[in-house]
Amino acid sequence: MNNLAMTGTATNESRQKFNKMNQEVLALDDSINKLEYRETREARSFERSPRPIPGDTHGHYGDVEQRKKRFSKAFQQYAIRGSVHAVDAEYRDLLTTSDTTGGAFIAQEFEGVLHEARKFYGPVSEKVAQKVTDNNGAPMKISYSNDTANGLTLLSTEGTSSPAETDPGFRSALLSVDTTTAGLVKVSFQELEDSSFDLDAFIRRSFGIRYARGLEKAITLGTDSAGTALPNQASGGILGAATVGTTTSTLAAGIGWDDLTAAYGALDPAYVVNACWMFNSNTRAYLLGQKDGFGRPFWTPDPSADQPFSKLLGYPVVLNQSMPNVGGANATPILFGDLSQSYMLRTDGAPSILRLNERYADTLEVGFYLWTRIGGISLNAGISPLVSVKQAAS
Repeated sequence: MNNLAMTGTATNESRQKFNKMNQEVLALDDSINKLEYRETREARSFERSPRPIPGDTHGHYGDVEQRKKRFSKAFQQYAIRGSVHAVDAEYRDLLTTSDTTGGAFIAQEFEGVLHEARKFYGPVSEKVAQKVTDNNGAPMKISYSNDTANGLTLLSTEGTSSPAETDPGFRSALLSVDTTTAGLVKVSFQELEDSSFDLDAFIRRSFGIRYARGLEKAITLGTDSAGTALPNQASGGILGAATVGTTTSTLAAGIGWDDLTAAYGALDPAYVVNACWMFNSNTRAYLLGQKDGFGRPFWTPDPSADQPFSKLLGYPVVLNQSMPNVGGANATPILFGDLSQSYMLRTDGAPSILRLNERYADTLEVGFYLWTRIGGISLNAGISPLVSVKQAAS
């Protein structure tokens, strides 16, 4: 079109060619405008921007990221001043605490990622039976019935003898709770104001992981994380609730395939349907290394599963790092059975996080303190739903 316009002499042929090209350009522009309009409409339809609710002056139903930022800001104001309606916090550029006590959170030039040390905790609390109460920790009666010894008996002569009275066996036990804590975390005012990390999410996540890991040890061993016995946990936790399914021949012989099959056979078939294996990762590695006389591993993987060693003898494997390791005299490193029928975890009320504002005000700090009340009890009514592989004493 430029070439045609710059020739200087216009002919009918050049005009027709120019007009045809111009119409094609206009048609392309119109198509582009339509495509851009459609793409813009489609992009807007996928945006998460709900319509404002009438009377919602604080934007509680606005953009998700904006709500997260407002919530984080409100938490900082609450932690520092005790009120979410206080004036905006002062922003500082200089460090006011040492690196080991919180200065590592203050932004200068940093990676922007908070690296946390991690330790695995198993889903034990999700496998056992659970009872949530809210009655100020009052004792709760657990009732048991064992009628497994009764069945059908012969009535020898009709009309001349009466059947013997055979009432089911009943008993009960009281389940109370212990007060436990995830510890105290103190945070300085300066750190709360200057931190470039989401401290409220970090504290809540840390307390949550402490809570889950503490429940694992309480359920498994009946102790707190420091090893102190909890008065209202079944003696020895779920390990104490299990009965010995088999004992290895000697301590030096370790645990062989015959011991696993013996434990499988020791569990009453009534509890096999929902049964699982439970041991720690050390024991799993030990079992993976066991081989027969031809050097073939006993525990073969399932190539079709995302986790090829998630089952043993066809039953799920639950990892529990609070379980004892293989190699200890009289240790019970392996359990097999129905966990939901073996043990009940009681939690009274939800875990509570207290904010200690006045106590540490003289050091310009705020304390956060998690506490909860838990208890546990064996559900064995007479026929054990959980058996163990016990290692010999010598």
